[in-house]
Amino acid sequence: MISCYLIDDEQHAIQVLTKYIEQTPGFQLMGASENPLEALQIFREQNYADITFIDIDMPQLSGIDLAELLHGKTSVVFATAYDKYALQAFEKNAFDYILKPISYERFLKCINKLNSRVVKNTQEEEDSVRDHFYIQYEMKGKIVKIEYKDVIYIQALKNYVIIHTQASKYITYLTMKEVEESLPATMFMRVHKSSIVNLTKVIAVDGNAIQLKDNMDLTIGSSYRDAFFSRLSDKMLKTKRLPG
Repeated sequence: MISCYLIDDEQHAIQVLTKYIEQTPGFQLMGASENPLEALQIFREQNYADITFIDIDMPQLSGIDLAELLHGKTSVVFATAYDKYALQAFEKNAFDYILKPISYERFLKCINKLNSRVVKNTQEEEDSVRDHFYIQYEMKGKIVKIEYKDVIYIQALKNYVIIHTQASKYITYLTMKEVEESLPATMFMRVHKSSIVNLTKVIAVDGNAIQLKDNMDLTIGSSYRDAFFSRLSDKMLKTKRLPG
C-alpha cells in the first residue's frame, strides 16, 4: 500500500484529492494539513509519506520552500492553480506538477508513474538486503547457502537446474521459472530458455554470444535478445556529439 499526504490551505482541494485516493486501489491517505508547518512537524515526529501532494501558494510557507525542507524523503507532486511556478518546482526535483482543477484522469496518470517508481525503489532496497539464498543440493542431499555475487549463470537440465558459481556448480530440483522468480531482477536476467545470467559477470557481448568471467560463454535466445540489449543500453556510456 502506497501512502499519500496532502498539504493545501484550501479545504476543497484536500477533499478532491482525498476522494481520488480513497477510490484508487493500492493507495491510502496518511493524513492532510492546511498548514505546511504543521505537516512538516508531523513528518519529523512520525514517518514521511511515499507521495506528498503540495499546494504552492500558501500563507505560512510556500510549497516550493516546503519541498526543499523535505530533503527528498518523499516524492513531491505540486498541485496548484498557477503554471508560473513550474520551473521552480522541477528545480526542487518535483516528480510532477498538476494544475487545478485536477481531474481524476490526470491524478491517475501521475500516481501510475509514481507507483512504478516506488515499487522499483522498494524492490531495489529488498534486493540490497537479500544477498544470498539456499538450495537443496540433490547430489549430496544437503542444504547449501549460495551468495548472489558468486553465481555466474544458471543452466536448465531437464527437471533440474545447474547453478554455476565461481567455486563450484550445484544441481537442484527446481524449474527455470522458479529460479528466475526468486532471484533479484536488478542483478539476474533470463537470456535463453535454458539460461539465466548474472549481469555483473558479463565481460563482453559479440553478436548473440555473451562472454562471462572464467572463460564461460552463453548464447542469447532470439526471444530474449531485445530485452537483454535494452538492459545493456541503460548502462552504456553514450556520446552526445553529432557524428562528424
